[in-house]
Amino acid sequence: MRYKILIVGAGQLGSRYLQGLSKVTMPLDIIVSDVSPESLARAEARWQEVDEPKIPHQVRYVIGLSDIPSEIDLAIIATSANVRAAVVSQLSEKVAVRYWILEKVLAQSEYDLDVITSVLWVEGKVWVNTPRRMMSWFQELKDSTPNRIPATCIIDGFDWGLACNAVHYLDFMAWWTGESVTEIQTDQLADQWHTAKRLGNWEVYGTLIVKYAGGSELVLHCKSEPTPRTMILETIGSQWSILELEGIALRSDGLSLSGRLEFQSEMTGGLVESILTTGTCSLPSLSESAAQHRPLLSALLAHWRSTMPDQLSYVPIT
Repeated sequence: MRYKILIVGAGQLGSRYLQGLSKVTMPLDIIVSDVSPESLARAEARWQEVDEPKIPHQVRYVIGLSDIPSEIDLAIIATSANVRAAVVSQLSEKVAVRYWILEKVLAQSEYDLDVITSVLWVEGKVWVNTPRRMMSWFQELKDSTPNRIPATCIIDGFDWGLACNAVHYLDFMAWWTGESVTEIQTDQLADQWHTAKRLGNWEVYGTLIVKYAGGSELVLHCKSEPTPRTMILETIGSQWSILELEGIALRSDGLSLSGRLEFQSEMTGGLVESILTTGTCSLPSLSESAAQHRPLLSALLAHWRSTMPDQLSYVPIT
């Protein structure tokens, strides 16, 4: 049996998903879709870089959504956030998809988030790629922390993309504590947004504070001046000092756990095999992730509209 895998969006992340599929042991028919011929060419070049002997997969590159089979086993939506709702809607109308993986940020507005959740309402078949919870390093940290609730997590660093990447840490805390988000405070964010590295998107410096139902708290600092990237995770009786980029985690009692942030190309193989063989995986479900996205989008949009001259109905992040 050959499984049909569709990747929509052949940019930086989509092409890494493609590389990761080379490690899947079951034969795959892979379709890579993008509106940009240049992006498709870059994805094809990255596939050629893969050094895997006797890869049993076939790969086809298509412009847009016009030449896609009527049935797909797994669709990976790696587009920018501004078109994700439209792509999900269009694809679901013409293709029967068994499983979905959606990239973050899910959407730029609560309206688009509602579109996605209404189209993909089947629970247990749609996941969102905020993957710290599936990384072995963070699983080991969690297993080594018996009293995890309540927790305080403080992220500090230079220009790390707070608006675009906050949801990674919102999901990490939801997984670590089992708690839901109750409030997001934006009063300590900067009064002006600035253009992000990705064209057409914006970012903001300052501090975002997230409150959780069981008393846990997430504090996200993003600074404009160079400063080391740190993660402090405080729980009852212990504190972890984590340098994610260096792969070092030191507990207050002296315990040290080394690890690293895994690349998408490394995680994809096991993730896809788990979904295809068991119908499940370690990523958060769409409903779990939407519950984190909704207050975040609402808070960021309110801050944008109170500080920026363009009164947008969406937050320009991806």
